[in-house]
Amino acid sequence: MIRERSLFTKGIIFLLIVFILNIPFPNSTPLSHSVFSFLGLPLYGDEETMTGIQYANNAWGIILLLGLFALYKSLNRHRLKLTILAAFIVISGPGHIVEAMQKTALPGMYAISYDVENSICTFERNKKETVLTGTCDLSFENHSSKPVTFEVALDERFYFKEDIPFLLMMNKPRLHTVTLEPKTYQTVEITSSVKTADFPSKIFMDEVNGFHVNIYQNGKKRYL
Repeated sequence: MIRERSLFTKGIIFLLIVFILNIPFPNSTPLSHSVFSFLGLPLYGDEETMTGIQYANNAWGIILLLGLFALYKSLNRHRLKLTILAAFIVISGPGHIVEAMQKTALPGMYAISYDVENSICTFERNKKETVLTGTCDLSFENHSSKPVTFEVALDERFYFKEDIPFLLMMNKPRLHTVTLEPKTYQTVEITSSVKTADFPSKIFMDEVNGFHVNIYQNGKKRYL
């Protein structure tokens, strides 16, 4: 089945590297982002808004293509099927491994996942338009068999700069404490109010979604 063992070995090494770099832990972003940050390399073309060229993802994709190409060329039977299977395992496997570890071994906040798609913040002004109140419904899942308590803050990185005042207000005057019951999916509500005069922007939004959060426990932090 293996036509060229040295090429096969290189392909497996490349794919193993991609598998590791694709692990979404301890943050929701792949491990490749942490590697780039540790090396002082930019993740995005525009680091402030997290937009533009995604350097980490591009590097991950190039290594993946090299690994699949080497694997395909090293085989003489079932080449296409095995290459597709390898691609599926490398891309989907890391997420399933993290989920399995959260259900069986990871303690505390490391057993928590965040549902960004089903989390939303709404903002309302009082009749005199002097106070702005934000209400956020944040959806989490506790995969462990024990209750988990942590603090949560909406993340400061956004796609649009005008979103910043609205989401950052939810972290004042202090971070919100959340407790999740064992083996449950919960939507928790947090609220915060500020004077509209304190806003640096005249722009007012009614609703924001698709945002990420940071959670804290015992001096440690996760980006979800």
